[in-house]
Amino acid sequence: MKVYRPEIDGLRAISVIAVILYHAEFTVAGHTLLRGGYIGVDVFFVISGFLISQILLTEIEATGRIDFLKFYARRARRILPALLAVIFATIPFAYYLLLPSELLDYANSIGSTLLFGSNFYFYFTATQYGEPNTLLKPFLHTWSLSVEEQFYIGFPLLLLITRRYLKSRVLPCVSLVASLSFVLCVVTVRYDQQQAFYSPLTRTWELLAGTLLAYHQVRRGRIRPRPLLAAAGLVLVVGSLILFRKDTVHPGVLTVIPVIGTCLVLAFAGHQDAVGRLLASRPAALTGLVSYSLYLWHYPIFAFLRLTSLNLNNGDKFLAIAATVLVAVVNFVIIEKPLRHTRRSRALWITLSSSVATITAAVVSAISMAGFPHRLDQIYPPLAQANEARLESTFLSLNNNIQAAKPIIFIIGDSHARNWSIALKNHIDTDRYQVVAVSYLNCMVEIKNDIVRAPSRASIYDKYCIPFEKFINDKTLLNRTKAIFLTSLRPFEYTVNPFRFELLSWMKSHSDDARIFVFGNYFQLDELHSCLGLMFQRKSDASICLREATYPPANQPLEQLPFFPSNLAFTYVDIVKLHCDYDKEKCLTSSRGVPFITDWNHLTAEFLTTLIGDILEKRTADLRGDGLLDFLVPPHARQSERTASSQPNAGRTSSASP
Repeated sequence: MKVYRPEIDGLRAISVIAVILYHAEFTVAGHTLLRGGYIGVDVFFVISGFLISQILLTEIEATGRIDFLKFYARRARRILPALLAVIFATIPFAYYLLLPSELLDYANSIGSTLLFGSNFYFYFTATQYGEPNTLLKPFLHTWSLSVEEQFYIGFPLLLLITRRYLKSRVLPCVSLVASLSFVLCVVTVRYDQQQAFYSPLTRTWELLAGTLLAYHQVRRGRIRPRPLLAAAGLVLVVGSLILFRKDTVHPGVLTVIPVIGTCLVLAFAGHQDAVGRLLASRPAALTGLVSYSLYLWHYPIFAFLRLTSLNLNNGDKFLAIAATVLVAVVNFVIIEKPLRHTRRSRALWITLSSSVATITAAVVSAISMAGFPHRLDQIYPPLAQANEARLESTFLSLNNNIQAAKPIIFIIGDSHARNWSIALKNHIDTDRYQVVAVSYLNCMVEIKNDIVRAPSRASIYDKYCIPFEKFINDKTLLNRTKAIFLTSLRPFEYTVNPFRFELLSWMKSHSDDARIFVFGNYFQLDELHSCLGLMFQRKSDASICLREATYPPANQPLEQLPFFPSNLAFTYVDIVKLHCDYDKEKCLTSSRGVPFITDWNHLTAEFLTTLIGDILEKRTADLRGDGLLDFLVPPHARQSERTASSQPNAGRTSSASP
């Protein structure tokens, strides 16, 4: 007979509270609270492995078989009603708040969640868990549900195979699989932390840790409570929640600490000791009972709140948690608990089936309609969208037909290099110079033995990394390079790609004494908000993005920034100062219907072309003094050249007729 253990619900309560506080990102005196709160999910894994294994091991010991239909029916009752309720509730918010690409991602994430494969979806879409932009994905947290469901599929099969073919040697088989999973986890996290994070193969050992404990209890009975060991386990769990950081290698060797701590609490906490009484207290146990609904609701509530709030403070986050508690309790009382225990099975399965069918239809519609892009037509005209897309598509063809004799201007950079290269080439004197434009976006750049290696982090970035490595190592190009333009996100601050100034120095050492120009950034939003998103949600033009821009500060002392290269001679081009002197009232926000940014930081190609032209036209004297006009041509000068070249006798000397 199954005995209810309220202390397990108390442990669940600690886990879900930790996860919610971690995602809330409360800050006190500039410090974020509970930065290791993500460990709460690992605690959930151990608890799930323990409880599910108890059920299955008890059944197989008693009957010699597993009733799969009954097992998965119980899992469906436990998981689906609350999950479907959250999905239904978020669909209207997603339609009215998410951009087409975001709605498409939302639809795909729901589809993968219903198939219990969202962990694979988020991994293969390069979703870096813990990064700011992932806080806006309403169903990112379902990756852990998928890992558990995949365990529920694989573990019963392992038990049956063990019983039938290996003479019931459950303990050595489970120990072997857990050991292999742990080793795979430790190895994988070294070269692909996200794969280690999302993969069921690298997480199975955490669930099987609970299985090993359950096996011992099923075969030998409940272990006698030991208060000191239970207290030690709780200290390990809570200590991990407090002391782990974002940069802690996880999952990995250190993850053993909270896993062991959870096992100690599950094994040795009892009703009579302090830890057991604390965890079994009514507030803790009730929170644990509602933990599944709390977990389901908190992430979408925070995601949509962050989408609509530019300055989320601790008070807003507290209200979001209060809303989470309210809807979770309602969800638990009205949906989760009644449907989990209802005896009206036929009505339940009809309801669940029709709900899944309705959600599937909505998902298919959103995917087939590419996120309903017509919703953007009022704020971003289709013709402007098409023109910008056409411009951006030209980047990879900019290096076609490189001529052998012309001096070279190299344009290099991260993701910013694409649109900057397109715009700059429109203003470069291409009669005198050949442009070579390359991006090291997601390339692992290393300079060794006078060669630049740049393998891509994933095959989708080969289109950037392969040409980058090819052209950057071409000494015939470097030898005739006259100028190098660096176009990077926050060039003296951005912690990604810190090799950029070492690369510039290396290129200059192989060039014909090339001039180096570092281009500053235009106005940017914080990382959580996109310009198009603000325009869409507020039904406004791009001026709202300029008003809400938080970067760059005026007159920032560059020498104090962390990546300022004091040993490199270069010219800094402050485009905001040159264009409008940081006076937002005078700054451009769009060009031909194209906003200056559509995400939070990348300038659009159309806008950049206009912006650079405006600076060249109005600040000619300043640019001549900086040497930039040796390479760029003001629009009026280019127009004069074109007019002159179009005259029949342009450039010819007339002679008298004989």
